[in-house]
Amino acid sequence: MEVHFKEKPSLRNPTLIAAWPGMGMLARMSADYLIQQLDAKQFAEIRSPSNDIYFRDGVGKLTQDRHHFHYWHGEQGDLIICSGEIQPQSLNDVHQLANQVLDVAEEFAVKRIYTIAALPNPRDVKPRVFGVVNQLELKDFLKEKEVKLVSGDGKITGLNGLLIGIAQQRGIEGVCLLCEIRYLDVPQPRSVQTVLGTLTKILSIRIELSELERQAEEMEQKIERIRERRTPEAGRQKEPRYIS
Repeated sequence: MEVHFKEKPSLRNPTLIAAWPGMGMLARMSADYLIQQLDAKQFAEIRSPSNDIYFRDGVGKLTQDRHHFHYWHGEQGDLIICSGEIQPQSLNDVHQLANQVLDVAEEFAVKRIYTIAALPNPRDVKPRVFGVVNQLELKDFLKEKEVKLVSGDGKITGLNGLLIGIAQQRGIEGVCLLCEIRYLDVPQPRSVQTVLGTLTKILSIRIELSELERQAEEMEQKIERIRERRTPEAGRQKEPRYIS
């Protein structure tokens, strides 16, 4: 794995937001939407070997997965947003990638990182956001921002959780925002809208979320149509069951 810089921007008190694909595509969709809304500029990428080849007309070659870094200048501090194409499969590669992301963070004097992860909840309710921190002092910070900590025991798998654990070992503050999703394998724009609303409030930045509202309504209509097709017609007489 290597870090390739297009430029090294001058950043003021930057915060890192990092996200990779996970359940409901929540984290990756959130990071990509934020990059788009802020018109953030790409300045670096990490290239890691993939576990497949790309071929065209019968000729194949090795491919690389890419993890892009963008920056944005804000009034109260700048942002670095890291959005990865895919999560590595081996534990060694996961740790190596996490440390390289944190190497970039340290090079720009990042003091705090935010990640995003999905919290499955099968109930049809408005998604909520909870927090996990890597330092006790951050509990009061989230309380001030009206974000409840996750109660009880649990695990966050993959880079969206692991990164704040490795950041703790390197003395960097870390917060993981967990947002509820209902479906594990369906994009969740409603949850993306919710978690970005929380994150931007914490960071005191403003972005337009109306496009996510439109996407959420479209997705909810699609899901409702699927439900209707799978539900037996009302009043339809059921065939008798035979048990032998």
